[in-house]
Amino acid sequence: MKNLFKYFGTFLALAGLIVAEVISGSFASGITSISTNGVSIANIQLSDTSGAANTVVVYDNDSTTSTNRIYLAYTAVTQSTAPVVMTFTNFTGVVQSYTNTVLTTTNITVAQATNQARRVFTFRLPANGTVTFTPTYAQGTTFGLQLSATGAGGYNIDRQPLP
Repeated sequence: MKNLFKYFGTFLALAGLIVAEVISGSFASGITSISTNGVSIANIQLSDTSGAANTVVVYDNDSTTSTNRIYLAYTAVTQSTAPVVMTFTNFTGVVQSYTNTVLTTTNITVAQATNQARRVFTFRLPANGTVTFTPTYAQGTTFGLQLSATGAGGYNIDRQPLP
């Protein structure tokens, strides 16, 4: 019985560690970085304070200045087939040749690329309006959480940091 209470207490302590947190703040027209680590979004509420219709795009990005991600150059391997001709002289002195198709590998360099970060959500806010969205399944980000807005507003995001 003592162990049951000990395990139950441990369970409650662990459950407290994985509870989501609600972060609130405001954003201006342009880019606002909310988190520079991956998060899981359970609920998001956006409000417009600019007095005009507002478009807010939520990106999976950790930049404070750009909605782009830079992917560094890397080395990759490609595979292809090539004919290989084998010629030899047999023990009776007759020249014989065989053509075989073989699999070859080639190292290539993939150039650095700059692409737009992954869009997680796009919201259209009415003038002085509020939009609340709860996805069926929590949406995760890998690099961070960033808002790009056409006007000013505020946010409440129910999120859980990823390990």
